[in-house]
Parts: sequence; C-alpha cells; structure tokens
Amino acid sequence: MNMENYIVNNDSCRKAFPKKRILTIIWISLCLIIFAVFIEFNSVFPENELLASESKSWLLEIHDSITTQIDKYALPGGIVGVSIKDLTTGEYFSINGDVQFNPASVIKVPVMVEAFHQMALGRISMDEKLFLHQQNKIQGSGSIQYLPNGSVFTVKRLINLMITDSDNTATNMLICRLGTKNINQYMRKVGLRHTVLKDPTMFCKLPGKYNLTSPNDMLMLLEKMYKGELVSADASKQMLDIMKAQLHKWGIQRFLPASAIVANKTGSLDFVRNDIGIILDKKHPYILSIFSKQLPSNYYGSVLVGSISKVIFDRRMQLNGKMPSRNGKNYYTRYGG
Repeated sequence: MNMENYIVNNDSCRKAFPKKRILTIIWISLCLIIFAVFIEFNSVFPENELLASESKSWLLEIHDSITTQIDKYALPGGIVGVSIKDLTTGEYFSINGDVQFNPASVIKVPVMVEAFHQMALGRISMDEKLFLHQQNKIQGSGSIQYLPNGSVFTVKRLINLMITDSDNTATNMLICRLGTKNINQYMRKVGLRHTVLKDPTMFCKLPGKYNLTSPNDMLMLLEKMYKGELVSADASKQMLDIMKAQLHKWGIQRFLPASAIVANKTGSLDFVRNDIGIILDKKHPYILSIFSKQLPSNYYGSVLVGSISKVIFDRRMQLNGKMPSRNGKNYYTRYGG
C-alpha cells in the first residue's frame, strides 16, 4: 500500500514536470519583456541616456585631464591631492583624497568655523574686542603685524581679515582666544579624520609639529557649509559669504572668468600650494579641494592649482551649454595666503 502510493505520487511528479518548465519559460519571457520596455523608455526619453553619458564622461574626462596637469607641473617629486564633488548630482572622485598635507593657510577655515561654533554657544560674540600684543604678531600674510601693540579689533574684523586677506596675526589672535584644543575637538565632532591644528604660526616644518589636513576632509567641511550644516544654517551662510570676498585669487580662481562666483581659501608655503573652494554655478555648483607638497617650484604650483580648476570649470560650462573660460588667460595675480 505504501509502495503503491509512492509510485503513484512519483508518477504525478513526472507528469507535473513539464508544467513547471512551461512556467519557468513564461517567467523568463516576462523578464525579457520588462527589460525591453525599460530600453524603449530610455530611447523615448533621451535625457536619461544623456545624463548617464554625461556622468561617465565627466568623471573620465576630468580624471585624465587632471593627471595630465599634475604630470606637467608637479613632477618630478611633487605630490598632489585633489577631491571634487558635484553638489547637484553627488558625483565625486579624488586623487590622494585621504593623504595628509600641510594645509598652510587653509587651516584658517577650521579656525573660522570654531569661532562661529563658540558664538552659538555664547562663549564669544562678533563684537567682542581683542587687543594686539607683540606675541600675537606673525610674519607673512596680512597687515596687522605692522600695527602698534594695543591696537583693538573686534572678533568679526579678525575673522574677515583672517579669511579674505589671510592675515596670520589675526589668525593667531583668534586661536589664542578660541583655544587649539577646542578647534581640534569641533573638527573631530563634524567628522574630519585627518585635520589637526598643532602650530598657530603655520610655519613649522618639523615632523610631527606642523598642521595637517586632507583633500577629503576639507571637501567635507565645505559641503557641510554649503548645506547649512556647520553650526547652523545662518552661520554657514555667513561663513560662505566671507569666503566669497576672498582677495587671494592665484589658485582656483586664477584662470576663471571674472563672472565666476567662488568661495575659497588659499594656502601657500615654499613648494606648497593649496586651495579649497565652492564654485557657485547655478546649475552645477561643485566643491574643489586641492593640496600639494614637494613641488618643483612655487610658480608651477600656483599654475597647477589654476589649471586643474580651469579643466573642471570648462567641462561644467560645456555641459551647461556655455562657452569655456579663455585658455591661458591669467585673470588674477595677487599672491600670498
């Protein structure tokens, strides 16, 4: 009885097998039909295909063009880090994005951020007055170093001088007021993994003693600022407006037309040329973070930063249907910072 039942059930399975096979064929056919409809949809709406092709060419073209500029101006011996992010599409790529570099005056952006952070906490105010002392004075960029001891500046004035004119003495006065530890703690809080302020003078070259950051860290910081996520939306906007008033335009803005709206901060030492900024194009705003070290010359380093920026800017303008910037034209020559 049991064996008989087994044989009957087994025969039933064999008879049912062709039906399962037919169902499988039907399922595969349906999948093929859905795929065909998807392809047809893309052909009916070519903008979808265009966006995909633009994305691919955007990443490939700038990578090849940027490496060409690096080979041209940074070799032999130079090390360059570049991070780029399209704030509209979210597309991103980097070269040596997590490599640590001496930020030079780019470190002044984290100092500004911490100043706004402490304002939000009520520890300082824009109108607070700070007195200039001899120990605050640092050589290099800026004019405060030449003023008499006892000169008075508001925090607001010092922040503006620190960013727009890259004033080293203004920076030192703010760091003394804010505290190095507080600056570093807030940078870690917002997610920066490679940024450390060690030397308020920004001139130390001893291993383990100089300041550090990475292209990706500064890209992240600027993205948070652009999105209104640094301290507050209002604070982020104020910081962005300060950076838009930048006077030192030898880097990212070097070969861009005067109509380009850029919020940036440069940084330079011997054989080091850095610049971070947001190019505020209406259709495709993007962030560009460039760092370098061991460059063959300071001049080549400045041209390198400007050339990388121009390659990216021209490609974005082409995608926007606009004419690219004039090739090789040096619009700005102010150095320092």
